[in-house]
Amino acid sequence: MSTRIPIEEIKTFFNEYSQIKYEDKGGFKLVYSGLLGSKKEAIKIFILPTQNDMSVPDEIKQDLMEEAKKRIIRELLLLEKSESPYIVKLGNLPPTEGKIDNQDIIYYSEEFLDGPNLAKLIKNKHLPDKKDIITLLICLLHAVTDLWGNLRTVHRDIKPLNIIKTTIQDRPFVLLDLGIAFIINETPLTINPMDRIPPGTTKYLAPEMLNPNFRGNLDFRSDLYTIGITAYEFAAGIHPLARDGDDLIATISRIAREKPRRLQDYRNDLPEELCDVINQLIKKVVALRPSNVQSLIKKLEEMK
Repeated sequence: MSTRIPIEEIKTFFNEYSQIKYEDKGGFKLVYSGLLGSKKEAIKIFILPTQNDMSVPDEIKQDLMEEAKKRIIRELLLLEKSESPYIVKLGNLPPTEGKIDNQDIIYYSEEFLDGPNLAKLIKNKHLPDKKDIITLLICLLHAVTDLWGNLRTVHRDIKPLNIIKTTIQDRPFVLLDLGIAFIINETPLTINPMDRIPPGTTKYLAPEMLNPNFRGNLDFRSDLYTIGITAYEFAAGIHPLARDGDDLIATISRIAREKPRRLQDYRNDLPEELCDVINQLIKKVVALRPSNVQSLIKKLEEMK
């Protein structure tokens, strides 16, 4: 399967947009930017498995296509209902099926957020100050409060790649990608879940998601864990558990069993109280993580 579509094909297909530019890719998704009038939007393109895609077993190709379509529809419904300024907003293109460069696609648009994602900042060895770390935590906690409190939803994929550090004063960090969000009391979308690794990026999985029956006990505290892992990595410049060169089994083993070093060991210039908050968020036992998010937000506000 191609991971890139010729830019001329994109420009022809999305001819209502000008200044179209390739931005990023991940999994089955391609991201372009373009101007619709004077407004810049992110054009999201999901490439669906086809009969010629050798990476997908023939017997589940159709099921995976249907799963992908349902996930996209679910994501857009959640984005439409979300009231949090710290969660990305939809653009003008509704979800639409099409074909481009001989590939079946679903596409839609979101607002374009100007700024780097946290993964890029971490890669460039940017070490944030106390204010930036606290602000990140507060923005993400507000986003999770909206998802859980208003939508009964767990994001499941909070990670540096899905967070933009923007230039917008009242939206300094914005969370993206609800593609694998889990809505409590709705029918799961994952095809053959017992035969597949839990949805998400392995090194950001909460330990409880390694349990085959995790869906029955999932709540917002799994998102608190991934917020903590993300904030730790942003602050320290190093993931608390995953290591370069680790294979999948080694990473899963670390998540399940290894106790991470305290954030203070990497950032002794940060207040002990702030480091302790992040250390608590990444506790392996769900019950040891904070349970009152509003109280935690208030505590962080007082640290500024």
